[in-house]
Amino acid sequence: MVDRPQRFTAPLVLTPDPEGRGYRAAAAFSFDIGFKGSALTITVPAGFQTDLATVPRFLWWLFPPHDPHYAAAAVLHDYLYSWRSPEGEAFDRATADGILLEAMRILGVPEWRAIAMFIAVRMYSETHPAGA
Repeated sequence: MVDRPQRFTAPLVLTPDPEGRGYRAAAAFSFDIGFKGSALTITVPAGFQTDLATVPRFLWWLFPPHDPHYAAAAVLHDYLYSWRSPEGEAFDRATADGILLEAMRILGVPEWRAIAMFIAVRMYSETHPAGA
């Protein structure tokens, strides 16, 4: 396994959403893409709403949606899917999915699990286009 420096800037801290729709980030946290200090940084703002990992219920025994081992990666991925530029452009889903895989590896998620989740996300992305 390749040694990768830590690239999340702070631990993920969540609070229950007051409206009962998942969770909200209690504080902002960032992720350096590529390598620590790369100057390519994504910041998830405080208050960002998430459901953590969206996993079909019948797979919860294998991929629990609230697993703390990959929760920060799931929140980052949710944010990338929701992000829009000032011009209204969305983040490319394939790139967002690749960042999810990288983030899970950084967090030490077992390789088989990270790859299985990545493949599932890519399949979903291909069959459910953005905005559909």
